[in-house]
Amino acid sequence: MTATDQQSWNQRYIAGEFGYREPDAFVTEAHPNYLQPLLPAGSAGLDLAGGAGHHTVWLAQQGWRMTLADWSEAALAVAQEKAAPLALHPPLITVQGAALDVITRFQEQGTAFGFILVSFFLDRAVLPLLPRVLEPGGLLLYRTYTENNEGLGNPRGPRNAEYLLRSQELLEVYRGMKILHYNETVVHKGVAELIAQH
Repeated sequence: MTATDQQSWNQRYIAGEFGYREPDAFVTEAHPNYLQPLLPAGSAGLDLAGGAGHHTVWLAQQGWRMTLADWSEAALAVAQEKAAPLALHPPLITVQGAALDVITRFQEQGTAFGFILVSFFLDRAVLPLLPRVLEPGGLLLYRTYTENNEGLGNPRGPRNAEYLLRSQELLEVYRGMKILHYNETVVHKGVAELIAQH
């Protein structure tokens, strides 16, 4: 992502385009079906490239110790604004930076998380690094658009193949993990979602 891209995203967040969305079913269903049964209560979670934190804040309200990482300072400010009146304990942690830099920094620091959530973001350089910042038994929750998205008539999502998953690409990248859930939608939109255990 270039500085121009970053400025564009900042402007979109400042304009309120993404500020107050509800958490997606992928996340709200993963909470009782995977996170709660498989992780110790209060485990640390990372929402990588999580924007204005609509998932982060909700997960923090469920008792997870959440860190939100995004390149957009404006997005992180919106998230902190949403979190402030909730008096979250422990408070929401925000980290500003490109996803690859953030993950590399965490790895160098020896920081690990009980789970990592990545929703509608793709940087292929980041993919193989994610298990390295997961605790043993930790969970990866990943979902984003596939290369089939435009052909299925969905007007949303990127058009550049660099930001679109190939079919079953997540299964290949994370073949060393225990795959708990995998799905690719083939009607109206192209999205792949994976939940895997380290």
